[in-house]
Amino acid sequence: MTPSARRTPEQVAQAFLTPRRFTRNTAAFLPDAQVFVAEGPVGKVVGRMQGEGPCVVLLHGWEFAASDLAGFVPPLLAAGFSVLALDLPAHGASEGERVSIPLAAQALLDVQCALDAGGRHGTTHNFHAAIGHSLGAAVIVHAMASGLRVDRVVLLAAPAHAVDYARDYCARDGLDAHETELMLDLMHGRFGVDVRAISMPAQAASLTQPALFIHSDDDRVVPLAGSQQAARAWRGALHVTVEGLGHARLLRDAAVIEHVARFVGKPPGTQG
Repeated sequence: MTPSARRTPEQVAQAFLTPRRFTRNTAAFLPDAQVFVAEGPVGKVVGRMQGEGPCVVLLHGWEFAASDLAGFVPPLLAAGFSVLALDLPAHGASEGERVSIPLAAQALLDVQCALDAGGRHGTTHNFHAAIGHSLGAAVIVHAMASGLRVDRVVLLAAPAHAVDYARDYCARDGLDAHETELMLDLMHGRFGVDVRAISMPAQAASLTQPALFIHSDDDRVVPLAGSQQAARAWRGALHVTVEGLGHARLLRDAAVIEHVARFVGKPPGTQG
């Protein structure tokens, strides 16, 4: 990139929040599901819901898709849960052009409110579990810190500090230290995202729900050390380090899927 073609801090901030949109066929792994739509902070949040019983919500990562978590669906349905696979804002069938962790967390809270509104006699809709990969894991924890009702969580390749990824993005885009700080200020002042304050270890310190972290030792996208730090801050959390599964292959690994299914367990009152 030539100096004349370098992006400004504002352009970098916009790009940091703007994923490439890929359309994958969610119906292919949930063929009998009902389409679920809720109004979110930047338009419709779309997902597919299948099964009976307590709900387990699935959240994909940045520029990933709901279908990337397909491997977790069969054991959850077989155990007696319903599964809600969501497209994050600016991903898949959901609306929006830009997305941040706080915005996506608000979308998840809006989904839970929509489920409350659709329940009978004013009942509230707790998620039995939430399973998130990468950005999806960060979104779940951010939403929990803002009041999401969920009984237990599985956090796969979970990132620790959002500012680390923003600084790295700026460096790869050629911004110097001063421009990077300006970009972070613009993220907060213009886009309402205080990246410096988004920290899973800090949020974890106040959370008590059972949590399972799984992370591969060779993840080149999200360093293992970050999820280990978050797990240490989360009282009672379990951390499992797997080998050689990278950032995404762990989503398809049979042993990982089995471990997650055991942790999620069975619906309350179910025998066996």
